[in-house]
Amino acid sequence: MKVWLLAIGAAGVGVAAGFASVWLEFSGVASQFEPHNQAAGAVASAGLERKGPQAVVVAGTDFDFGVGQRNSTLNHTFQIRNDGDEPLRLEKGGTSCKCTLSDIKKSEVLPGETVEIRLDWKLETLGEEFRQTAEIQTNDPLQRTVVLAVHGTVTDLVRLDPQELTFSGIAADEGTTATVYVYGFATQDLQILSQDFVNSDTAPFFTLTWRSATAEELKTKPGATCGLAGTVTVKPGLPLGPINQTIQLKTNVPEAQQLELAVNGSVISDISIVGPAQFSEKRSTLTFGTVERDRGAKATLRILVKGPRRADTKLTLQKVDPEDVLAVKLGEAQEINAGAVYMYPLQVEIPPGTRLVNRLGTDQAKAGKIVIETTHPTMKTVPIQVRFAVE
Repeated sequence: MKVWLLAIGAAGVGVAAGFASVWLEFSGVASQFEPHNQAAGAVASAGLERKGPQAVVVAGTDFDFGVGQRNSTLNHTFQIRNDGDEPLRLEKGGTSCKCTLSDIKKSEVLPGETVEIRLDWKLETLGEEFRQTAEIQTNDPLQRTVVLAVHGTVTDLVRLDPQELTFSGIAADEGTTATVYVYGFATQDLQILSQDFVNSDTAPFFTLTWRSATAEELKTKPGATCGLAGTVTVKPGLPLGPINQTIQLKTNVPEAQQLELAVNGSVISDISIVGPAQFSEKRSTLTFGTVERDRGAKATLRILVKGPRRADTKLTLQKVDPEDVLAVKLGEAQEINAGAVYMYPLQVEIPPGTRLVNRLGTDQAKAGKIVIETTHPTMKTVPIQVRFAVE
């Protein structure tokens, strides 16, 4: 019994001695690896803090240019700074219409450095605002494309406002008026040297007079230093149908291009015309198109006279062009709607076998024309265009 107890005790002492030996042998292992583990953690931390290239546009990517002169060449310089810790590479990208991007002097920008990039553009627009953009390609992982933009408002040395007048449904026996302005910028002396009414047929029915714009009127156009106010008067008696007039203006400002005021609309009166599908009442135009010579073509229009002078108004055929091709017959007046309206039938024919001709209404081939003369006190004539070609 004592022998067994001695044996067990000896075994316990051996195990304890073994554990002690192992502990003494490996107790320094953790401390030996500890500096290595700390260094690895420091390297990993340093890797996370690296930025790489970082493109920053000084003062922002969108620049408010303010006011620019129409048709002038303008520019603005942006600055791009590298706020990263690796070289920033830049390449030119696309631009908007009428905008060019200067060459990038330094395609590689070192950390902390700044490079200048200039945008140039031609301010050609009919509007009162502009916006130009350009793209810069970078190696910034968070901003592969930098979009530079410039915006502002447009002004002129001389500006016509509005550039078009529209008179809808003018009564032929009443006429009307409208006001236009010519503003000057960066000048104190603005004059209209000449004005020309391009459509000579209707020129006698228009007048345009000028006066100096008031201080209140100038306030409506920011930046204007002086101005003129024009009154366009449409006199009674303008021919029935569409208004098609252009007024060309020349000022005393050498840099200003010739100004053009378009005048359009329509004239209505006691006299009107109705017809088949190929007749446009708005344009007072009869369109036959291309006609075969052997077949010819014909159409009947109806000229309607109403109002208190309907019974006294007489119509006669005044002009036909070309008279050797168009056969036109104006019929006698017929009372319709219990005498409320007098109707005159107007027959227009291109007889078979007529000569070859082109009157389709182009610059090289003017449209044919029919003119009806009346005794109406304000509606003196009724013009009708005829567009056709005989082949």
